[in-house]
Amino acid sequence: MADIAIDLGTANTLIHVKGKGLVFDEATAIAYDETTNSVIAIGDAAADMIGRTPPSIRVVRPLSTGVVSDFGAARNFLQLAIRQVVRYNRFSPLRVVVGVPSRISGAEFKTFQDALDSSRIAKVYAVQEPVAAAIGADLNFSMPRGCLIIDVGAGTTDLAMLSLGRVVDSRSLRIGAEALSSAFANYLKNTRRINIGDKTAEEFLQTYGQALITDKIPGKILGVDMKLGLPVEFEIEAEEVHTAIKEPISLIVAELRRILDSVPPDLAADILREGIHLTGGGSLLRGLPELLHEQTGLTCHHVDDPLKAVVLGCGRILEDMDAFKFVLESMPDEIKSSGAI
Repeated sequence: MADIAIDLGTANTLIHVKGKGLVFDEATAIAYDETTNSVIAIGDAAADMIGRTPPSIRVVRPLSTGVVSDFGAARNFLQLAIRQVVRYNRFSPLRVVVGVPSRISGAEFKTFQDALDSSRIAKVYAVQEPVAAAIGADLNFSMPRGCLIIDVGAGTTDLAMLSLGRVVDSRSLRIGAEALSSAFANYLKNTRRINIGDKTAEEFLQTYGQALITDKIPGKILGVDMKLGLPVEFEIEAEEVHTAIKEPISLIVAELRRILDSVPPDLAADILREGIHLTGGGSLLRGLPELLHEQTGLTCHHVDDPLKAVVLGCGRILEDMDAFKFVLESMPDEIKSSGAI
């Protein structure tokens, strides 16, 4: 049986099987039939049901802000997803490399570990997501030279300064693409008195969301008029969309300023030359590199394949555990003390 690497994300889960590569890339969602409490779908099939189910069907997203929020659903989802990609062999249990947010607490990681725990799992190794993303993007941080990476996922934003193969400093915010969608939906509810679903908000922002306004073309969106109780289609200007999501974006900018202020001057000088590397689905928000450049004066650019950088990094670690052992040992002390690694 092959070992596996997992990027267990708030929005999507990706699984790499040793020797095979990426074999699973679907939404982190699971659907239950409430009458029998049985699982009827996982992944994209379950996610497609969100907001469109009868009362007898319940769809669960088991992660929130990058950590497990529904333990039972997370465990069921992982067991079924793993079963799809590897065969069971009780004589050869799996080793698992999993990407986790920076600054994750020992209790939060223990929940990850417990959700993966079964007779099929021999040991769970952890690596910080921005470190995995740097490895997956072929960024060389083994030299005495600073490398700053920002991983903007659905539930969290992780920032890490890397040098000599280690983490110099890291920060983690419970803010990501989902926070932008929630901010947009709440803005419409409070100012326009129009209600939209989470999926509608997410899809609209993927097309019309901007961290820095570079395109003033308005967008059309469907929702429910809360005063009339009727479905409506309405137009919203680019400036209003920007206003709706400005606050969570400003928190990411503020955290970037803090990490830049905390690192040694020589490492900061390296970042001035090398720039900031962006990864994660949330980093694809239009205008984000331009906004970060405007606020810091630093060049910002996306790594190759930002959506898969974390799982690609976890996969490379899995393929050569000895070469990347130092990365697995670079987790926060509270995780090590919990026996997770």
